[in-house]
Amino acid sequence: WANIPAIINKGGEWFASIGTEKSKGTKVFSLVGNVVNTGLVEVPMGITLRRIIEEIGGGIRDGKSFKAVQTGGPSGGCIPAEHLDARVDFDELTKLGSMMGSGGMIVMDEDTCMVNVAKYFTNFLQKESCGKCTPCREGLSQMLYILDRITDGEGQNGDVENLEGLADILEGTALCALGKTAANPVLSTIRYFREEYDAHIIERRCPAKECRGLFRYEIDAEACKACGICLKDCPENAIT
Repeated sequence: WANIPAIINKGGEWFASIGTEKSKGTKVFSLVGNVVNTGLVEVPMGITLRRIIEEIGGGIRDGKSFKAVQTGGPSGGCIPAEHLDARVDFDELTKLGSMMGSGGMIVMDEDTCMVNVAKYFTNFLQKESCGKCTPCREGLSQMLYILDRITDGEGQNGDVENLEGLADILEGTALCALGKTAANPVLSTIRYFREEYDAHIIERRCPAKECRGLFRYEIDAEACKACGICLKDCPENAIT
């Protein structure tokens, strides 16, 4: 809708002169996350992710490193640093496992757990599912169950393959666009951050130190004063 006034005032030919051959005009993105400058930004189609994040967004907050950006809203994929110079157009984002979607752009820094990101958006999409078709209703529930186990330190060999299998069913048989694209956050994080899934499942650790179920607490018996402050921090209520 943001494009309509300009098209009316200046004409379709003017609008089509902006952007790329297949993706014309401009696009409004909601730039949020671990970036210095957040807000709504209007950019020409074909601009690179790097220019949006580093020049318009001012780079990553607190001097930290860029890790990924999710484009397109909750059903979008997470694009890693190796593709920061990718152009923002319909074809390029789809090729990278994401989408233009609703114009969401969430920037993540080095302290972000990508498995937890996949779980967060799967949880959101599972709640948003209307439940009419079985693949979306049951598929997302099963994917969320697996992701919950992985982030709780109970991941199993074969979990990643099961997630990929469920995603394939969703893409091929869900009735609507939400269901067909709902697996993008999971598939993209597996594609680009498989080592984080392996760390959670095999090594029982969260590289970003974000998943509380994978924390390990040790009490220094000599320093302990039996004050009880540590009780609330133990995710397993193992301290008595």
